[in-house]
Parts: sequence; structure tokens; C-alpha cells
Amino acid sequence: MTPATHSGAPPGEAANAAPPPAPATDPKLAFRPDINGLRAIAVLAVLGFHFGLAPFGGGFVGVDIFFVISGYLMTGIILGRIERGTFSVAGFYLDRARRIVPALAMLLVVILAAGAFFLLPDEYVLLSRQAGSSALFVSNVLHWRETGYFDPGIDQKWLLHSWTLSLEWQFYLLYPLFLPLIARFLPPARQRFLLAAAALLSFALMLALSRLAPAAGFYLLPPRAWELLAGALVYLVPPLSGRSARVAQAAGLGLIAAAVILTGPDGWPDGRALLPVAGTMLVILAARTESRLTGNAIAAWIGLNSYSIYLWHWPVVVALRRSGHAGEWPWIVAGIAAAFLLGHLSWRFVERRAQPRPAAPRIDTAKIATTWRSGAAYVFPPLALALASFGIWQTRGLPQRFSAEVQATVRDSTPRPVAGAGPCYSTGELPLEPCRLGPAGAPVLAIFLGDSHADGELIGLIEALPAGTRGTFDFNALAGCPPVLGLRPVQPRSRCGAFNARFLEPLAAPRRTPLVLTASWAGYAAEPAFRFPGDGAATPSSFRANLLRSSCALAAGGPTYVVLPTPHFPFWVTRELQRRLIADPKAADVAMPYAAHEARNRSVVAVLREAERSCGVRLLDPAPYLCRAGACQGSVGHRPLYRDDHHLTDQGARLLAPMFRRIFEDRGPRG
Repeated sequence: MTPATHSGAPPGEAANAAPPPAPATDPKLAFRPDINGLRAIAVLAVLGFHFGLAPFGGGFVGVDIFFVISGYLMTGIILGRIERGTFSVAGFYLDRARRIVPALAMLLVVILAAGAFFLLPDEYVLLSRQAGSSALFVSNVLHWRETGYFDPGIDQKWLLHSWTLSLEWQFYLLYPLFLPLIARFLPPARQRFLLAAAALLSFALMLALSRLAPAAGFYLLPPRAWELLAGALVYLVPPLSGRSARVAQAAGLGLIAAAVILTGPDGWPDGRALLPVAGTMLVILAARTESRLTGNAIAAWIGLNSYSIYLWHWPVVVALRRSGHAGEWPWIVAGIAAAFLLGHLSWRFVERRAQPRPAAPRIDTAKIATTWRSGAAYVFPPLALALASFGIWQTRGLPQRFSAEVQATVRDSTPRPVAGAGPCYSTGELPLEPCRLGPAGAPVLAIFLGDSHADGELIGLIEALPAGTRGTFDFNALAGCPPVLGLRPVQPRSRCGAFNARFLEPLAAPRRTPLVLTASWAGYAAEPAFRFPGDGAATPSSFRANLLRSSCALAAGGPTYVVLPTPHFPFWVTRELQRRLIADPKAADVAMPYAAHEARNRSVVAVLREAERSCGVRLLDPAPYLCRAGACQGSVGHRPLYRDDHHLTDQGARLLAPMFRRIFEDRGPRG
């Protein structure tokens, strides 16, 4: 997030230079070392949390501190310029762009350039999406949309922290349109009332989303706006003085410390966010510019460098995770030192040089001259970075950087859509209508339901159809949703309950068409996210018991096939294969012991075997087609069978065609 500066210049642009005369006697417009110290506290809290230091379990609240500071300063800049007659919307935007864009653009350039040397194609695709969305200031929306079943791991999110920049920039776009209007037509008391009402609405939305849609409540501006508006409200009231100021500062720092030490990330943000927000408000309201707690030399230096330190710390954290050194004290110390060094270099050679003139770190009410040239200087670099990122994404991560063998793995790991199957599979939203694949008017030969495994295995089922046979398939799948009757998702946003009610429950009634079910059964049993009627909490035993009950109920309605678990590798198969081929074009294929597959799935396979014995459920086992000689193959002839750790490529799915052929060969209740 932007540790917002007190001016259009970076914080402390001219720490050793004499500041220009203050344009007004308003003490709010003077240099605020206490706010600079708050920025230091915020960035230290974030670093402590991200580098895994035990006392900083709630250090993520540094983001909330920054939001309050930003709301205070932006309100001061806008109202101060309105009072002096120097305000313009274009000038405000240019001011913010000078502050934010140069250092961010430099980070993106360096990260994209480094990625070209060190990242595999699919990793580079992920980075390009993050870089492009960061350059356009919509990365908070990207990370909100990516939250869920296919959410990339932390070790692939080099620019995760940029969501805060995007959220603040969205606030900057709207706020100079809204605040001047109410400043023009409403007296100060009414202004405070309107901003307070908007903050309360945003706070209420945050509380609602913390239960209904936590990712939206975390990443999006509407439920976070109350924190920025809290800072605005502080600006609109007189600062404290004397003993009241000392008490307010002590209380505010105490609330911030409690938030950093005592809170945890689960469910954040919720009502606990009042702790750091109220604490920051109190410290700003105290206006103790002479306090050594926030105005000492160390806090002053960290505060001045805080934006760039924040920008560079997270890629260092990701690099430590990827190298396997996260949590090791020597590497933590080296990582923090690297974040400070890179941050200071960015502040010294990028932030400062981006400013047209030296300025003291205070609320700057000077007029900002805007020209087409000055605007273009801050518009074209982000656009160029976004276009470069789009090009990387379109080329699937520039696989041309590698050998023909590696390029082939990129093609193999890219699913080829089955004609007409696009709307049949959803990664989150409920498909509107049931899908039927095949020639119109042909008989329905099978119903295929499941989670993302069904989407990956569909080609195998289609290719199992005997030559010359004319028929169709009913197919629907929802990621992260096991086809089990009666389940109730723990996660409020999950569509799984509605999906099964619509597509699975009707199939418990008498039918003649074979039903085929597939899912990552062991994954759901190991980490249950579903409750069932009559059960309390979601537990592995509850899931297994209801899987048996559901399978038997469906088998009573008609022929029911269940695909046993496919092998689940402890790593991404495609990436491992690519790394091997880069090191040695004649490297061995990827494999894992069959015993590991058997051990992982033993308990859930036992349940399904019981359903086979007692209820007539027909089991389809993919292991004979994907495993041989005591090993499960991740690739064959350097062609990956999995696009990640457990989702089949088209090549892998085609190997299952002989398994699915049994559906069309079976005759009678037991074939």
C-alpha cells in the first residue's frame, strides 16, 4: 500500500534542505514527524508479519494504519488546495501519480526482467497477470477473483502486496470528485456528518462481507473505504494538545500494539480492525510532533523510506519461500536487510528524482501545473508495462526462451476445450442450464458429474465411446464441489450445495442412464469443508460416512459409476518436468511411488469399496492406466500427464479411455 506522503513529493524529499515557507498558519499543514513515525511503525509491522517474526502475528494491520494516514493526508491536500484556490482534479491526479508510479514501475520492470531469466512459462504467465493488473491499479480485483480453488500459491504471488496500491489509487480517483462537492455545498459540521455516515456504511459492509464473502471484504474498496474515511474525519476535527494529547498518543500506540501482538489473520478484516484504525486516529489527533516515540531518527528514516521498503519487501519474502529458507533466522535477517537496502535505493534514485522540486514532507497546497507532457510521463509507462505483461500472457509465458522439448510441455499442459463444453464447467459460479454434448437428437449414453477432475477427464470419457456409436453426454462440473448428496458448504460463497441440489439430487430417482461421478475424494476427506444433516462440525469421518450413504442412494436409482482417486503428486508435475528438461534434455520422466498414492487414498477407497460390495456401486480405477511397475507416472516420453499436481492433461485423460469404455460395455446390473 502507499505509505502516503505528506505532500506531492516523496516523504522527506529534502530532509537536508530548507523547506519552503508555509503558505498558511494552519498547523495541520506543517511537517508532521509523528505521522512519519506512524508510517515507520506500519511498515515494520508488515515486515515482521511477512517475515514470520513471532511477536508480529497481527502485523498485517500495518495496512490499516497506512489507509488511515492516507485518508487524512488526501483530505488535507484537497481541502488545503481548495482553501488556497490551487485545487484541480488533474493536478491532484498528477500529484498522486508522481508519488506512486515511478517506484512501482521500476519494481515491475525489475521483476518482469528477472522473471524472464528465472521463471518457468506458467510461472511467468502468473507474474504477467499480476504485473499487468498492478500497472493498471486493479490488482486487488485480480486477487479477489483468484481467491478460491485454483488460487496460486504464495510462492507464485510476487506482487500480491500491490493490491493495497490498487485500492488506494481507486480511492484517489473518486475522492477528489466527491470531497470538493461536499466542501462547496455543506458547512464543516455537515461534511463531517456525511463522511461519518459513508464510513459507517462501509464499516457495516465490511462486517457483512467478513461472513458472506471474506475475500471481497479484504480486497475491495467499498468495505475498506471506512478506514480511509476515518483518516478524513480526523483531519476535520481540531487536534488535541497538552495532557489530552499525551493520553491520546499513549492510548493510540497501545491499541496499535495490541492489534499487532494479539490479533490473527483469520477472518480479517472484521470488528477487530477498529483497534489499529482507532489507534492511528488517536495518534494523528494527538499531533505530538515533538514525541520521541514517533519522531526519533530511526523512525524518521524508516518513515521516509517506507513506501519503497514496502514495495520491495514482498518479492524478497517470496524469494525466501521459493528457496526453502523461510523461517531460518540467518535468512530472515538477510531478507529484512535486503528489503531495507532495496527500499532505500528506490527512494534515493527513483522516488526523489521523480519530483519536479524539493519539498518538505508536509501537506502540500501549492498549485500543480498540468500539461499533456507531464501527464503522459506517468500514463504511458504503466500502459507500456500492461501491454508487455499482456504479451507475456498471450504467448503463454514466452516458452521460446527454452528448448523445443520444454515448449512442447507448455502446449501439452494447456487444456484444449471440448466443443460445446465451455459453459458446462464452472470455477465458482453456478452454470445456468444443464449441458448436453453431442449431436442433437442422439440418445443420452451417460451423465458425468463432478468437480474440476470431471472437466479434466471429460476427453477420456468421450474417446471411450465405441466407434460408430451415436450418442450424447450430460455433463456439468463445479470446481471444489464433490458430488455428494446433502452436503452443506462451510464457506458461504460456495455454490456446491446449490449445484448438487440442481444436478445430483434428481438422479437419486429411478433412471436407466448410467451416472459417472468423479472428484478429488481424498482431498475433501482430508480437509472437510462440508457439513451434512444430523452432523455437527465438518469432519473427515462425517464426509466418508456421507460419501457411502450418497453413493448407495444414487446406486439405488440406477447404474452408478464412481472414479477412484487419481494420483496426487507432492509437486507440480509440469514444472518439475520442465526443470528437469532445462537441466538435461535426456532427463528421466517424472514419477512417484505407487505406495504414496495408495497411502494417501486408502481410507476413502475403503469407503468406496464398501459401497461396491453393499450397494452395487461400480468403481472405475484409473491407477492401472496411470501407474506401472510400482510407480505412478507424471509424464511419459517427456509428455506431462498432469498440468499441476493432480489435474490431468489431455494426454493423461486419454489414457483413461479404456477405463471409461466399461460404461458402454456393461450389460445388466453388474455388467
